[in-house]
Amino acid sequence: MRKTFFAVLILFLPAFVMAEQARNIEIVDVPTANTLTKGEVRGDFKFYPGGGILNRIYVGVFDRFMIGGAERIDNIIGSDDITAHIPWFLTKLRVTDDNDAVPAIALGYEGETYFDIPYSKGLFLSITKEIKLGPVFSQLTGTIYNDNEFKNFGKKLDAGAGIAFAITKEFTVGAEYDGIFGAAYHRDFNTTVGYFFDPIEIDLGMKFGLWSDKEYFSRILRVIYVAYF
Repeated sequence: MRKTFFAVLILFLPAFVMAEQARNIEIVDVPTANTLTKGEVRGDFKFYPGGGILNRIYVGVFDRFMIGGAERIDNIIGSDDITAHIPWFLTKLRVTDDNDAVPAIALGYEGETYFDIPYSKGLFLSITKEIKLGPVFSQLTGTIYNDNEFKNFGKKLDAGAGIAFAITKEFTVGAEYDGIFGAAYHRDFNTTVGYFFDPIEIDLGMKFGLWSDKEYFSRILRVIYVAYF
């Protein structure tokens, strides 16, 4: 019943919100098919409960291709010992543009996870489509992913779906359902609200864990710095 409710919410939310097109490379945890532009650099920092931070750096090599790296540090705030994890490589290649009936399609890889998510997205395929309903511009995204252990490829196949849009060029909101199949051992309904103070964007995310034996609510603070070279 929960899955049906959130699926309906994600599908019909664009019809009720006046928005401009949002350009994002992920919603909260679900990657989109969007990539950075050539010469664009982003520093993406997620602060999560327990005093941890997920640090990611992205570079747009071409308009369709970006690379980067990620490192997770636990307990950076608090009295427990700081734990730094091995840095991981990130990349995304947009295969098609969002053009008329053809959606944007991208292949990517994310090797690091954080907080309550036990497995990273690993190798993923994202499809993002802009839908215009009157004055409304919305971006719907569906992503299929597998954890980063290639020896287990196909055994933990999972998916996420969501919507992102901009109420103004600076003010953005989004919602997603991550872990639809539960194969990655988590199910979350996540929302985000963000504002772009050029060149910094600040997002407040809210995560709702939907496991029957592990329901919870938590907040995520994300700070994004955008620059060009």
